[in-house]
Amino acid sequence: MPKRLSARWQPESIREFQASARWRLNEGMALAAAGFRTGAIYLWGYTAEMILKAAYFSLIGRAESAALTWRGDILPAIEAGKLMKIAWPKPGQGHNVRAWSELLIAEHAATPGAAYPPLFGREVQACGQRIGQLWSESLRYHKNQAYWYEVNQVREATEWLLVNSENL
Repeated sequence: MPKRLSARWQPESIREFQASARWRLNEGMALAAAGFRTGAIYLWGYTAEMILKAAYFSLIGRAESAALTWRGDILPAIEAGKLMKIAWPKPGQGHNVRAWSELLIAEHAATPGAAYPPLFGREVQACGQRIGQLWSESLRYHKNQAYWYEVNQVREATEWLLVNSENL
């Protein structure tokens, strides 16, 4: 008997985030092409979240295959962000793309020799803000249909993050 889907999951890790981000981007493209605009945004928001988390945990030295957990990794990262004065609202805090982008920028700035060039850092922040204005994990609970310009904004920002993920 084949294993169930959840039994085939790998632990969340930098490597898993990077691989999954590519899949979710492509699935979002298929949804958008079929006219499922909000569904596309929903998947692309998670894509951006995974890209930013992978970049952050890579920057702070986590091994690519090390399991990332809520208590051991995600929550301490959120708390570090709050100490850096990053606004991190409680609802959906682990999924806040805008906050993850700001944490990544701040961590780069605090790491000797790792600060982003100004234009690159502004683009990382702009992508996080653009996606954060149009996406949240609670999008799944609402029937609203996204406008095409919103779809394009999230797609372009998410694609930029993925294309530049090696430099994040």
